[in-house]
Amino acid sequence: MNTYYHTLSVIGEKLGILELKVLQSLLEIDLFQELSSQYPVLFLIDDTLQPKYGKKFAHVKVLHDHALHTGKAYVNAHDFVTLGIAFPIQGKKQVEYIMFPFFMRMYIPGGKSKLNLAEEMATAALMAFKPSQHIIVECDSWYPKKELLDFVKLHQNVDFIANIRKDNALFELPEKTGKRGRPRKYGKQFSCTDIATSDNDGTYEVGMTYCLTHLFSLPVYVVRTKKSDQEGGRLFISTIDPVKLQAITPETQGMWRILEYYEQRWKIETYFYEIKTFWSFGSYQVRSYEEIEGMNFLINFTYGLVKILPLIDSRFSALMPQGTSARKNVLSRVILEEQIFHTLGSKSQKAKNKRPNIRGLFRMPLKKRIENYFL
Repeated sequence: MNTYYHTLSVIGEKLGILELKVLQSLLEIDLFQELSSQYPVLFLIDDTLQPKYGKKFAHVKVLHDHALHTGKAYVNAHDFVTLGIAFPIQGKKQVEYIMFPFFMRMYIPGGKSKLNLAEEMATAALMAFKPSQHIIVECDSWYPKKELLDFVKLHQNVDFIANIRKDNALFELPEKTGKRGRPRKYGKQFSCTDIATSDNDGTYEVGMTYCLTHLFSLPVYVVRTKKSDQEGGRLFISTIDPVKLQAITPETQGMWRILEYYEQRWKIETYFYEIKTFWSFGSYQVRSYEEIEGMNFLINFTYGLVKILPLIDSRFSALMPQGTSARKNVLSRVILEEQIFHTLGSKSQKAKNKRPNIRGLFRMPLKKRIENYFL
């Protein structure tokens, strides 16, 4: 047990190096290079609260839970900021994005803000990519603030698609007066309800405008979505012209492409749900900062591993239609079997009366053994 805690501590101390090495190794896999020159790689940013009982965990504090996951507005918890990286791969009928949670940092009250942590993780991840690789940062309405926006502005190969608050100031482009002197920076201000909807998919009415905001100095595309019985709806911002976005689904056009790309952000929400429900993320008992960070790295590494194995090794193809929880369970059984076979085989070889190698009783190919779990 002491070895386990020591290992977590060492991982926590060398976290940045390990995360970058894993990302660099993944980028060497051909599968994730095939479409990356045509489609953007997505940086998905979000954070999650993990309630803890007791005060002896490092940096635990009563924090506001806007989603009311526990039914309470304030909970004694840790807050983890996560950067997931989604790569485009060719699916059976269309392009699909597969997300890996590479970077996770615990928010320390009184230390770096969650925005600073998000910006640092995005900067570290960007180092692993070529300058020509198109990146799109995606986040919910809490993160479009100075630190993250400065990161986007600093890099020419980085764009931004996000949900923004409805009270963000929106301005028309200033008219050219033809007069001498400095031109106006902003045109007439308008509200989100002034964005006329021009299309619908049977559920949502959608409209788009090209305008100025206080978020970026250059004009951006703002998409408004609403249900027919809603007044305001939701706002989404994009620094890239939807015409320049490669369609994920072939029939998607115009402003719907911005929404289609933003929809990929929900992969990080799914990840939070899965690790808390099926991966024992919420039941950790390690208390020090380094050990918790080390444990998170191992969970993320394993989570990514079970997602990638069926894609790069045909022996695991039977896992493709299965969820991450089912994949994890099957792989853990196979590993346990391998340990048992190795132990029995070693003992049989050392026996005085030479029995047949017990290992030979289990010569069923790995691919067949995995397939048998789903018969």
